[in-house]
Parts: sequence; structure tokens; C-alpha cells
Amino acid sequence: MPASEKVSNDRRVEMVTPALVVDLDTFEQNLAAAETLVLKTGKLVRPHLKTHRTPGLALRQLGPSAAGVCCATIGEAEAAVNVGINDILLANEFVTAEKLARIAALASRARVMVAVDAEEQVHGLSSAARQQGTTVDVLVDVDVGLGRCGVRNPSEASVLAKALIHARGLRFAGIMGYEGRVRAAVPDRSEKISRAFRTLAQAKDCLQAAGLEVPVVSGAGTSTLIEALQDPHITEIQAGSYALMEPDLEPLGLPFRCAVSVLGTIISRSAGCIVLDAGWRAMGCEYGPPIPLDGCARTKTLGDEHTVLEWDGDLPPLGARVALRPSQNRTTFNLHRSVWLSRSGRVIERLPIAAASSW
Repeated sequence: MPASEKVSNDRRVEMVTPALVVDLDTFEQNLAAAETLVLKTGKLVRPHLKTHRTPGLALRQLGPSAAGVCCATIGEAEAAVNVGINDILLANEFVTAEKLARIAALASRARVMVAVDAEEQVHGLSSAARQQGTTVDVLVDVDVGLGRCGVRNPSEASVLAKALIHARGLRFAGIMGYEGRVRAAVPDRSEKISRAFRTLAQAKDCLQAAGLEVPVVSGAGTSTLIEALQDPHITEIQAGSYALMEPDLEPLGLPFRCAVSVLGTIISRSAGCIVLDAGWRAMGCEYGPPIPLDGCARTKTLGDEHTVLEWDGDLPPLGARVALRPSQNRTTFNLHRSVWLSRSGRVIERLPIAAASSW
């Protein structure tokens, strides 16, 4: 499939369902709202490519307050660089020689930052960079409460940063930490966010006390965007969902609206119900069942390839299409090979989901 496929006004759109659709009007309004929030703070948003794994959408997210992107996998990073994005954060740890070599090679084409939380990663990345003749920027990953990756305290961060200073082919760039998706209903939400940001601040203070500059403090996400903008230490925010939004984030009161839907075709009808040709294999449902965008419908059951909707009033005909709002955008995009873009209700373009590789 080409980098993008424009949809001509004079031909019928051959959209095979289940079809993934992004409303460009809403998407662009979300980007403008984020720019308004961030621009005067001196911080950056680093859009997370894992949200949609679509380089064509990532390019649209770049602007004055978003100069680069965040990636979870090397495949995502390579896809981003292939379309001209030249500032990449790999917010993850890597240890195998093959992946470290790919990171080092990518650094010849773009600025690449990568996270580490162990000296073995430093040694491996240094060796790969020396072999490629490149320089890789490195952030020390700090566990700020998620209990996943990251050094466990500021003193460990200091030891690792000093190892980076002496590692050929590497450049110490700062620190990062991720507190996880802190939803509106999370108990003690404010304290958990404050604790995470304090941990990052303590790590930064410890490194500065050791004579190290810490230009980058990267972290947070869409669910903690407002708090991160108010924090004096964080320099960039690894937000992804803001551009497309998800229903479970709406109670946070953020200035963003949901832009993603999946179209299904009615393939069967019975009394008070319709059946669509879209199920688990077309929509991420980790945060709940999909939400029908037609007010007459309610989700009844889901299967691998079907969604059954209860329908009030006259049933639409076989072959009609119904839009559903998935609860999880990231896994929804991972189930599709392309995404359709619509404006004012009319499909205008199709983009490949070119970073769908998980490696």
C-alpha cells in the first residue's frame, strides 16, 4: 500500500468492513487544544506512536510544541524515521545485540534517545554505537511507582548516569519515568501523581548534586497531562491518547474528544437486534465493550467477528453500516492494516498503519 491513498470525489469509496476511521476534524481540534495548553509552558509534548502506529498521523501531530515522537518498539521508531521524523525517544529498555545494532544504525539518520536501567544495557548500547560510528542519547529510566522498568532510587540513577558519562558512543541526556495510566476513578489519584513526580524530581536533584546536567526530564501521559504541565521539573510529556482520545479518559475533563470509530456492516437482523461483521478481532475492548454511535443502539454481545446490538425502533436494512466507538485505541489500531480519514463525514484518505510490527 502507498504512503497514503487519496480518495477521489468521483469514485465510490471501496471501504471493506470492519473499517477503522479517524475523524480528522476532531483529531485536528485535539491537536490545537494540546498546542494551546502546552505552548506557553516551555515544555514539549512527545506524541506516543504506540497510540496509532500510523506515521502519517504522527507527522500531523508535529508542531511548535511537538518536535519529535515517543516509541515503544524499534519497529515504530524505524517507521517514524522512514517518513522524515528526526527526533525519536525509545521509551523502553533493549538488551539483544540485534535490537541494539538497529538502534545504533537509526542514530545515523535521526536523533535517537533510549531508556536504560542497568549497566549491562549501557555496555551493550555503547558497543553497538561504536561499531556503527554513531552517538545515541540515553535517559536513565526511573521507577516512579509503576513497578515495571526503571532504577529503584535516586542513588541508583546517579550510579547509572556516571557509567553513561564514560561510555563511548553514548551521551547522557537526562531521566524519564512513567506512572501509568492514572484514570479519573483511581483512588488517591492526586497523591499518586504527586508521588511519581516527586520521585523524578529527587532523581534529578541527586544527579545535579553529583555535578551532572539533566536537560531532559521525560514522563507522564495524557491522563496526567495537566499535572505534568504544572510540574516545574518535567520538560516533556509522553502523551499519546490526547490526539484520538478514549471514552475512559473523558471524566478527566480534558479538552479532547474521541476521534476513532470502527464501521461494521449489518449482516443479520432479528426482533429488536442487528448483527455487525465486526467483533473482538476488529476492536480493542480492554476498557469495556464498544459504544454504538447511533443513539438507537446498545451493545448486547460480542464475538470474534460479530457484535450484536439491541436496536430501538425500526431496524436499518441489511448492508447498512453502523459506527462503533472502541474503548481501546492502541489495540484497535494494532488489529488493522490501514485507517481511513474522514472530514465532515466524508472519507478523503487512507493511511497505512506502517508501524504495526511489535518488534
